[in-house]
Amino acid sequence: MPRPASARRYARAVFQIALESGDLEGWREDLDTLAMGLQDRELSGLLNAPQVAASRKIDVIGQTLASSVGPTAVNLVSLLAVRRLVHIVPDIVDEYGHLLDAHNGIERSEVVSAIPLDDGQEARLAELLTAAVAKQVRLSTFVDPQILGGFVARVGDRVIDGSVRARLQQMHREIVEQSS
Repeated sequence: MPRPASARRYARAVFQIALESGDLEGWREDLDTLAMGLQDRELSGLLNAPQVAASRKIDVIGQTLASSVGPTAVNLVSLLAVRRLVHIVPDIVDEYGHLLDAHNGIERSEVVSAIPLDDGQEARLAELLTAAVAKQVRLSTFVDPQILGGFVARVGDRVIDGSVRARLQQMHREIVEQSS
């Protein structure tokens, strides 16, 4: 599911601030901490509520998050709270992660398999994909029994389909072509 444009804009702004301050990993930690803190439905509900005054929201943020994250991260969540956009923090975190990976030369890959992959299989697959794209690859794995077996990997704009379903479809096409 695509991230909201506002989350991408905030993530790019945060990334630029982090880059200029030389604190890319510090911001990643702060964003992760914010996302975890905002999983509390009561807190996030209060910060997104239109009937709660901005000053009250900022006070609550100061009391609950200021000791856990840097002052600029507190300012970010305060701005989001005033604009009732706290709900996009997970999207900001995800987009920031993409930007950080790209900055570090890491390509993200989504791998779908019929069954869960064990650590060894994931490591071998990461090595194969790294060799295929000539960049370090970070895997996100998902399970979808409909592919029957094998895997489908998406790395950037490339798709590598090693699924049994794709092989069966290819065999079907070849049989149809041969019989015509």
